[in-house]
Amino acid sequence: MNDLRAALNAAALRHRRELPAHVQGEISAGTKALHVEGDARRQLLSDQEVRRVVEAAFKIDDTGDFGRLVMLSAATGARFSQLRRLRVADLQPSHGRLMITGSRKGRSPRAKPPVAVPLAPDHIEALEPALVGRGADEPLLLRWAYRRAKVPKRWERDRRRPWGPAYEIDDFWTATVAEAGVPEDTVMYALRHSSIVRGLRNGHPIRLAAALHDTSVQMIEGHYSAYIVDATEDLARRATLSFFPQRTGCNSADSADAS
Repeated sequence: MNDLRAALNAAALRHRRELPAHVQGEISAGTKALHVEGDARRQLLSDQEVRRVVEAAFKIDDTGDFGRLVMLSAATGARFSQLRRLRVADLQPSHGRLMITGSRKGRSPRAKPPVAVPLAPDHIEALEPALVGRGADEPLLLRWAYRRAKVPKRWERDRRRPWGPAYEIDDFWTATVAEAGVPEDTVMYALRHSSIVRGLRNGHPIRLAAALHDTSVQMIEGHYSAYIVDATEDLARRATLSFFPQRTGCNSADSADAS
């Protein structure tokens, strides 16, 4: 829809002398995003479901390639387009973090600086097989490419290569969802939304949640407002001061003072 709107606006600007004045308004109204209750942005997974999905991704692919991809998606909340561009040097095991380059969204010609996203020790351990014999500038996440074997209707592994277009994950993801026992309409992007909500529920400031997930404060506020309210209420509650503390364990000195 964004592409269509941009194309229509460009055409309207180019032919503005011949077109009626109301065309610009029609484009704006006709390409306005509709609010759909329960859309994909609201598709969230519990922590236990996320764990099941990661376990299933490793189980359905004996190479571990898809498992590592899903694990990093769940651990960082990064987009598939960002994960497929990761380099070996972006993983910094000694610091327990992954440097994730910003997405290529938006109009700014300047490249976004990478963001340091913390990883747990088990995440780094699961990535270690992908580092053996690898150069710093090589892609971090690889998969097997296949070719037709001499035996009819058979395929054999050919070479290792980076992940390509997003449709390459479709079959793997369908099998993962079935194995994990999560709702069959669950999309992989749900791992990103779940990561954002998990951070908010654990007290991440909105600006930090936005920075870690390469998005804007406005987007976080617009789509996750309910979780922001819950998180900020919990933080505010911790700072409340009791004016009438209940003294349940008085010592002898306190008792003497009271008498």
